[in-house]
This record gives sequence, structure tokens and C-alpha cells, in this order.
Amino acid sequence: MMSILAQLSSAVGDRTNAANQAVVEACLANPELLADVAEGLLGDDLRLAGDCGEVMTQSAALAPDNVTPYAEVLLSALDHPSTRARWEAAHALAEIANRVPGNLRVKHDRLAEIVRTDSSVIVRDYTVDILANMADVSQDDARWTYPILLDCLTLWDGRHAGHALPGLGSVAERLPQHRETIAHHAGALTEHRRGVVRKAARRLVRELAKLA
Repeated sequence: MMSILAQLSSAVGDRTNAANQAVVEACLANPELLADVAEGLLGDDLRLAGDCGEVMTQSAALAPDNVTPYAEVLLSALDHPSTRARWEAAHALAEIANRVPGNLRVKHDRLAEIVRTDSSVIVRDYTVDILANMADVSQDDARWTYPILLDCLTLWDGRHAGHALPGLGSVAERLPQHRETIAHHAGALTEHRRGVVRKAARRLVRELAKLA
């Protein structure tokens, strides 16, 4: 029987990613196959690692509980030399963040470092999504994610502000003492040059008004 990795797009020469979607379906039917996908994600074949990351992301979106056992693998993949593998790993982690808070809390410093230093905009975007989703887990998680999310409003010329603002909304709900500061920063972004940031800022301003 052909191994699951041999069925991935890069292995069969599929440029449409249909092969990867077929592997996702196979993993949904037999979640144990994700063990091989996880191994491929950390491998040296960059294209194959990217395919494995895509399978993990799609699996996390469709059946997150199947992917939670591989949280540590996904965290390790955040250091992969393949940019695509890194962004797929971050995306998958964002999908399961509220299910694996213990794994993510201990990586506080590493997640913050990725947001500040990774060369890939997409990797940074999804890492901010991880933090934003963590902010909604508990008061303690809102507390440790707050300063990083606040920094994201200005880091990289505000490129990731649209991803950080929903997380700051969760912080405002759980930590009322920060609502005034969050409202001030959100209000300052309601006329941002990026439409996605303006939209997120205006939504947050409306939500904060309801909490007042």
C-alpha cells in the first residue's frame, strides 16, 4: 500500500493541490495517518514539509481534536527552514489554540520572537492569530498575550494590527482595567490606510462601547 506521504501533491507532481485534499480526506477517515504527516512536516524535504503542513491546517480546521496531539510537532515546525511549512504550522496552531493552551503558554517568548523577527508576513500573521485566540481562553492568557498584541498594532508598520485587534477585544472582556487603553488604540486605527485594519478597529470600538 502506498504510504500517505507518497500521495501528497509534491510527491505525485500535482500542481493543483487536489492530491493534498485527498490526503486530508484520508486523514479524516483514519486520524492515525496524521502521525506520518507529522513526521513529514519536520523532515528535510521542503516541498513535502509544506504539503504536510497544509494537511495539518486543513485537518485542524475540519477536525481540530485530531490535530491536538501534534501540538508540539507544530510548534517545532515554526522553526522549519521551509517558509510554507512554518506558516502552515502557525495556521494549524491558530485553529487549535484554545484546545492546547498549556503547550502554547510555555512558548510565550518564542511566539513573541516570531512576531517580531520572522521574515514571512504570513508566518507572522498566523502567529498573531495564535495569540489573539489564546487571549480568549482565560484571564491569565489574556494577561500574557496583552502586551504582545498591543505591540502588534505598531510592529511592522501596523501590518498585523487587523489580526491583533480581535484578540485585544478578548482582553478587554476579560481584563476590564485595560479597556480604556485598548479603546484609545482602536480609535486611533479607525482611519488606518489598510481597509482590513479600519474594519477591525471600527468593529472593536463598537464592541467596547457595549461593554462601557
